[in-house]
Amino acid sequence: MAASTHWGPDLDWIASDKDGHLAVFTTAGLGAIPTRVTGDPAGLVAVMVDVARLRDFDFEAEGYIQEPARIGAFGFDYAGDRHPGQYIAGRPYHRIGQAPAEPLSVESLGPDAATYLRDVCFPRLCFGDSKEIVVEDAFQEIHRPTAWDQWSRPELLHPVAPRPEPPGDEP
Repeated sequence: MAASTHWGPDLDWIASDKDGHLAVFTTAGLGAIPTRVTGDPAGLVAVMVDVARLRDFDFEAEGYIQEPARIGAFGFDYAGDRHPGQYIAGRPYHRIGQAPAEPLSVESLGPDAATYLRDVCFPRLCFGDSKEIVVEDAFQEIHRPTAWDQWSRPELLHPVAPRPEPPGDEP
């Protein structure tokens, strides 16, 4: 597996699953991010505005989302219990926290947020059934950390190709 000792933006991004439920992904400065997230900050903001309105949640006061279930979302963290210290291609985000008692749905959000989440979607996964998620498996193009000192400038992240298929067993 390829690895990078560089860091990227330490941010939370939000995606949807095949059932229209939401999950918060915490990069820990190292996790892969779909290009739609870094290429359309207004889309992510639209989701945050709708979540704040529906769940009375103040993103600015909270900083990062410590308990995604509070806003009706599942949670996944790149670092998990042990921070890897580097980007590792194919390393999964790990499920954290409790499942939301009342999951938010894409259908409950406004049109801008819904459009964004249709593009930032894991169409084959149900967050409620998932313990680990590999972002590279679900998106054609991802951003990954590329330089230690560029963490605050996601526009400097470089898109990479999807993770190659592992070699098959040869007879």
